Amino acid sequence: MAVRAHRLQSAKPLTLSRWWSSGYHGQPIAFADPTVIFYAIDDGLRFHDFLDEDYPKSQTFQANGIGVGVIAGNADTHLFAYADYQKSPIIHLHEYPSLNEIKQFKGGAEFEYTALEFSATDELLSLSTAPDYLLTIWNWRTGIKLAQCETTKKQLVEISFNPNSWFDIGILYSDQINFYTCERRSDKYVLFERQLPLELFNQTIAHNQPTHQQTKKEQSDSVNIADVIRHFPSRFSFTLVDSTIGIDQGTSVKLVAFDTENEEAFQTYIDEKIEHVATSFCWGDKGYVFIGTAADSLIQVVLQFDRDRQPFRTTHFADESTMKAQGSIGMFKKMGLHQHGLFCAGADSIIRLITFENQDATLQEATNVNDIIELKSKLSSIKFNQNYTNLFICSTKGINIIDLLTMEQKPVVIVPTALGKIVDVTILSPASELVITVRDTGALEAWSISDGSRKYFTQIDNAKISHVVASPVLPLIVVTSTTGIFYVFEIHNDGFRLIHRVRVHSNDVRCIKFNSRGTLLVSAGIDNSLFFMEIKSEETSAEDIFQIIYRTDLDGEPFALDLDEFDNQRNNSTDSNEPHADNDDEHNEHYKDKLNETRIMVALTTKTEKHGRFLIIDFDWQQHRESRAASLGDYFINDSTTKIITKTFFAIHETIEDFLITAKNQLITMGGKTLRMCRIPEESGKLGKLISVEAQDSLAGLPSAGGHLYKNKAIPSWIIGMSRDGIMSIIRASNMAVESSIPAHTLLSGGCHKSAWSVDSKYIVSIAEDSSIAVYQTKYAGRLTSRGGHASDDYNRKMRNLTHLTSFKNTRSSLFERIHDRFKDYETKFQEVNMTPPSPPKEDSSWTQLKEYETTLQNLDAHLTSKIEIRNELDHIRQEIRDLMTVNDKREDKARLDQREFDLDSEEQERQRKERDAMVVKVRDETITENLKRLMKREVIKQQCWDAMTVKGRCIEGIVNPNRKQVTPIAVENYPLVPRSLDELEYIRQVIERRRIEIGERKIRRQILTENSNAQEAKREEPAVGENDEEQREQIKQSTALLGSVSNEFQVDTSVLYSQFELYTHEQKWTQIVLINDLIYKIKEAFNKEFENIYQRKSQELAKIRERNIRIKQINSDLDDTTPVWEPDLTEKEKPQLLFEVKDSEIKVERYYTPEQLRLLEEQRLNEERRREMERLDNWRERGLIDMMNGVLQVRREDELKKEIPKPAFALEKPEEEWTETEKQAYQQYLQKVKEQQEEREKLRKVLTAESSKINEQITESCLAFDQVLSQLHRRRITAQTAVIEEELKISRIVYSLVKDQLIEELEQIYENRAKLVETKVQELELSKRALEDAVVKVDAEKRQLKSEDTFDKQFPREFADVPSTLQDPLKRLLAKRAKVKQAKTADDLNPYSARQMRLIELELERIQAEADAFTNAPPNIVRTVWERFVDFRKKRTELDRELRQQEQEEIMIKNLKNLRDGELTHKSTEFDQLQSLLITTKDARIDDMVDLYVQIVLKQGQVEIEEKPAENPPNQYRNNDVELIHRREVEDLNESIIESANYKIRQMDKSKGVINEIQSNTWEKEKLIYEIADLKQRAQDITYLKVTRNIQEYLACRNDASFESQKQRELQMLEATIEKMRQRFDEQQMIKDNELQKLQHDNLSIANITLAVDEALQNANVNLYERKNIIDQRIIEQSKADQQERIHQVVRRRRLVDLAKAQAQEVAYLRAEVERLRMKTFPALVQIEH
Repeated sequence: MAVRAHRLQSAKPLTLSRWWSSGYHGQPIAFADPTVIFYAIDDGLRFHDFLDEDYPKSQTFQANGIGVGVIAGNADTHLFAYADYQKSPIIHLHEYPSLNEIKQFKGGAEFEYTALEFSATDELLSLSTAPDYLLTIWNWRTGIKLAQCETTKKQLVEISFNPNSWFDIGILYSDQINFYTCERRSDKYVLFERQLPLELFNQTIAHNQPTHQQTKKEQSDSVNIADVIRHFPSRFSFTLVDSTIGIDQGTSVKLVAFDTENEEAFQTYIDEKIEHVATSFCWGDKGYVFIGTAADSLIQVVLQFDRDRQPFRTTHFADESTMKAQGSIGMFKKMGLHQHGLFCAGADSIIRLITFENQDATLQEATNVNDIIELKSKLSSIKFNQNYTNLFICSTKGINIIDLLTMEQKPVVIVPTALGKIVDVTILSPASELVITVRDTGALEAWSISDGSRKYFTQIDNAKISHVVASPVLPLIVVTSTTGIFYVFEIHNDGFRLIHRVRVHSNDVRCIKFNSRGTLLVSAGIDNSLFFMEIKSEETSAEDIFQIIYRTDLDGEPFALDLDEFDNQRNNSTDSNEPHADNDDEHNEHYKDKLNETRIMVALTTKTEKHGRFLIIDFDWQQHRESRAASLGDYFINDSTTKIITKTFFAIHETIEDFLITAKNQLITMGGKTLRMCRIPEESGKLGKLISVEAQDSLAGLPSAGGHLYKNKAIPSWIIGMSRDGIMSIIRASNMAVESSIPAHTLLSGGCHKSAWSVDSKYIVSIAEDSSIAVYQTKYAGRLTSRGGHASDDYNRKMRNLTHLTSFKNTRSSLFERIHDRFKDYETKFQEVNMTPPSPPKEDSSWTQLKEYETTLQNLDAHLTSKIEIRNELDHIRQEIRDLMTVNDKREDKARLDQREFDLDSEEQERQRKERDAMVVKVRDETITENLKRLMKREVIKQQCWDAMTVKGRCIEGIVNPNRKQVTPIAVENYPLVPRSLDELEYIRQVIERRRIEIGERKIRRQILTENSNAQEAKREEPAVGENDEEQREQIKQSTALLGSVSNEFQVDTSVLYSQFELYTHEQKWTQIVLINDLIYKIKEAFNKEFENIYQRKSQELAKIRERNIRIKQINSDLDDTTPVWEPDLTEKEKPQLLFEVKDSEIKVERYYTPEQLRLLEEQRLNEERRREMERLDNWRERGLIDMMNGVLQVRREDELKKEIPKPAFALEKPEEEWTETEKQAYQQYLQKVKEQQEEREKLRKVLTAESSKINEQITESCLAFDQVLSQLHRRRITAQTAVIEEELKISRIVYSLVKDQLIEELEQIYENRAKLVETKVQELELSKRALEDAVVKVDAEKRQLKSEDTFDKQFPREFADVPSTLQDPLKRLLAKRAKVKQAKTADDLNPYSARQMRLIELELERIQAEADAFTNAPPNIVRTVWERFVDFRKKRTELDRELRQQEQEEIMIKNLKNLRDGELTHKSTEFDQLQSLLITTKDARIDDMVDLYVQIVLKQGQVEIEEKPAENPPNQYRNNDVELIHRREVEDLNESIIESANYKIRQMDKSKGVINEIQSNTWEKEKLIYEIADLKQRAQDITYLKVTRNIQEYLACRNDASFESQKQRELQMLEATIEKMRQRFDEQQMIKDNELQKLQHDNLSIANITLAVDEALQNANVNLYERKNIIDQRIIEQSKADQQERIHQVVRRRRLVDLAKAQAQEVAYLRAEVERLRMKTFPALVQIEH
């Protein structure tokens, strides 16, 4: 460690105290007073008094510093309570407004409380969280723990007392609700629990679609909401599903939002089950509760615990549009009951009011739903005040109030806050006394530093804020966004005013600070840039005031920044090794007003170096002022040409999080829990040299790690350290000693986020991660003036300049305008020379981007002429290249140059080639990787499904010969077998051995029993055995059938199997399953052996066919037949190994060869050619065969016949006319040979054709023979599969029986456990009943004792014996007088709970009694001591009366509980008897199931048709009770007799059939003759009575039929014309009637509309009439009440005057008597004293 650095001198002590805390973000609230609300904030409580709504008061209560948990308030008694956070948390009870602690409650939780609530009387409820989940009830007056019990270990949703009775408590969980009743047993209280799962309230909604009239008729009796919807359709915007399920009946109706255009008011849907998830609940007034669910359902439950089922009603509320989009609106997030109805706070931030039809002592029926208010923030909770006149709505934007008398929202919002998280904080100049906070959403808030109230608010739209910094002198703040935009605001009396906006950084800002005089603003951004902005407040425009004067790039990412100001002369004259001069408060007296140098230090993190860096920039103000005065245009500092800026670096190796500059060459850093003091050496100022600086001193004593450091110019001897977890440390700057530490924030708030120290050092502000604000006041005030050292005139002038500045409008900056104008000029120049201009500048560009763009434009301007020349030259070169390319295209291929030769940019070509090669390599690597993945997957699948199989799966297909008729080939598959492990085989062996031992043991036992039988019985049985051989064989067959499968056909051992009639125990069934599985495996092995034999046979057959095909191919070649020969072979299914071989024909793409592969292929091809060439040059065998035997070893006849007989030479050389006789004879011989050759060829063709046919027939026969063998194998495969399926069916039945046995056993265990629980419950109920009976007796005794103690009338004379009798009388009257409670206020009528009125009466009695105890109400002539004694005496009597009333109420409550216990005891006893009956039934069923066996029988007789059972039914439902099994022989005999009877009947029917046919034919012939006779008689009669009509006469008068037809045609035309005229007349009349009908309908519709309007007006008139009537009645009542009060006042006044007159008369009489006595003292006594 280096030498300790020189210390600063000791400083005066600095102490901090919390000033106030704030930060509301939707926490629960409570009432400490009727007009005071409070809520928890970090480790304190925040109180708000809203009595004066225009000017609310706020107050902060500091807790114990370890955090505040749940809270509760009692406005009636002015108390509030909260629970802290510690290992064994404590509940603290305080009174308001003194805030004094009254009591502490311990022992209610192990780690944390989750709920705290006051009852309407003197009880306090608490609920703890895991692991104990204790529900505790305390008496807060006495501090006694009344009762405690464990609750359900689930996440709490809500808990509350019953407002009408503190004995009832409800705890709501997401899936159930628990009710607890506090019962008194002797001197103790016991919590009695009842659980109601929400599954009990699930309802099914009926789903058919009746018409409106049907639904109305069916549901009019049970639902009254329909009439309301029908009469008042405009009020309903929600769908109500009302489901009421009582004890024995239930209805379900869906009421849909009514539309005036749709007369169908009801709809129903498919049955669907609604699962409820509870979100909130509240108590009703008379024995019921409301439960809200996440599915927008409201459940009303009537609490009747003496019944099995609770009467309840479920009403489903659904917004039609929201239901389609989201499915649920979450309208029951919170709820509260009011006299107006049920107020519901939804997850959609809407407050709704549900009104009910007033029905006493029954379920309430919803009639309407109205939206009250819609918030624009997330809603958290709602709460009523004590008299239910206001509704307080808590959200993330504050607390809104709704006046429930007028149902309007109040304009004032308590604790107004903005949305978003507070990301930074600063304190305005001392003159303003404001705390400024910014949120990430763009909200700016100004808080009063005196009381924490919000003064101003504004919103920056479309911006995400990151930092805020305030000027130390002027009321200015600079707000930065994440995009690098600076917003400059002025804070005045009207709020925030935006005066300037500029984008400085291109990205977010990491650090930003003002110097101490407020003239320089330094910012470092994530874009690794550092900016200096000079604040020249003497200027008149905003752009001139806020001017960027310097920018530099950083070598790393900045994470901390600090700056300080020093005097150059002082620093130059002081030796660096000497101690620092007076740095305490006396140093501030000599502090110069004008400093010459500002040192800026930036901490950087670099990625290339292991250590960090500090960048030091010394800014010389004197040089800056001189340079600025000398500059003519825009002033900007350049690193290379100025002496204003001096930059140096030094390295740091320690990890730091923040640092502060304490002297010019000294700084203090914080890293972890360690503080380090570092001194910057002078060598660090040398260029090109990076010095590694180590800490000269360090202190590892911080209470917590990490955080930030803060200093103040007013008191430089102190430093504030704020850790991330919220610990504030006061550090002495001289020796880095931590003087004290206080928790500014607890871990509940997430720790500290940012802090700020005021310029005058009076206040420290800190913000937590949860956006809470804590303000601390220092007890050490500095001497820095509020204006930062500026003169009064200078300060006033700067303030006037700020006031005269215009507010910022969304206009472009002057820099952008200047650059944009220059761009327009360049754009014109570029267009003139046909060049593409650069892109225009972007308006949202940062300052750096604009400067870079300006530089680009300057470069363009400087080189514009050169660019034009270069462009023209390039155009000329381009044209020459085109000409050369044209000439090149015309040349030959050999002389033509490649196209790439004309590309001038060879580097670009090389780059593209490299990119292409890299892309090829990348694609190749990806392809290889993908192929490797696929190969790995292939190997895994192959290993699991092929290599690991002992018998691989394959099939045998029939040999399909294309020469015969095509039939579907038979395919037989084998059984693939997985190898069995050694453990499995060993286990099977053990099972088989055990089974054989068991069989042997049973056989020996039977032998022993047989030997013990007598010999005579054995002799009688010998012939019987011989006689019954046939029966034994039948028994053997029967045993084979009863085996249950055909597995015996495969020669497998089934002797070890259990008989199906012996499976009783679980062990036997499990053993049977193992044995059957082994049997199935053996069956498959046996079939596989047969399969393998057939497979080998097919291979042999295929080999024979291939041998025959060789001969067929030879014959075809001899016959010149090109027909392809059928070549059968094994398919891929028969030989699966083929699937693993990829053939070249299967690859459809061209194969890719690498250059190396191509080279190897070329070498192989050349070697092969060279080998063939060598063989052709020196092959003496082939040459000898050709020369000696014409190339063949054996001469074949077919080959000889193929040779053609050569023609004679003369036939080819000379024509036929020139032939000689010899030549002609020779030619004839040639023709004879040709003919003989053709005949030989034809004979050979026939022979070969016959041979080929014979071979094909042999192949066909072999194929048919193999198909027959394969068919037999196929039948064996079916048999094997049947055996396997039958055995598997046996296994499934055995498994089913095992499962059934297990279920029965589990059911039996459930019944036993349930019976034990019910029995325990019955015992508890009996105990509770006896305790309640004892409690009734005890309460009655206590009540009698209290009545016996009521002797105040007798004690009064003794207590006030020293008081004259004349004064005792008024005291007696006051003692006998009872306080009378006035009529409750109208506001209290809004409370829905009846018990609240009793509580108000008690409070009113206490208030009246307190007023009556005042000495002003004492009778005349009563001294104060006597009055105080009388007041105490009267209080004792009042307390006795109160105790008597409590005892009476408790007695009534205990009797009600006793009646309830009687009903529950009866119900539980009945349930216990039912469980016992069910338990006996279950045991009987288990025994029956053990004996009742499932037997599988294989029957060989014909099929029997029975009724089909559903496939999904369990096996126990396949009992064929209507089927009877009989012997096969009996069935065959019966069939033979039936056949004989049928044949005999058929013969008899044939005989009778001929006779019947003859009789029938004779009958038909007779009837035919009869009908002919009747027809002839009728015809003769018709001729006799024929009448010649006019029509007949006309017909006879006509000459022929044609004239008669023409006449009839004319008459028909006339008739049709007449009908057509009548039809036209009918249409005209119908049209007239339709017009009249439409007119009547229109008139009817108009009358209906008028009627509707009149009805609506009549309803409105009725409403107005009833309103006026109510108003007049109310006025009459109020007037009568006022008259009564006036008369009462007159009577009281007269009574008081009479009492006063009597008292004065008594006093006068007393005074006269006293005067007479005094007068008599002056005279001698004349009367003698009697002895």
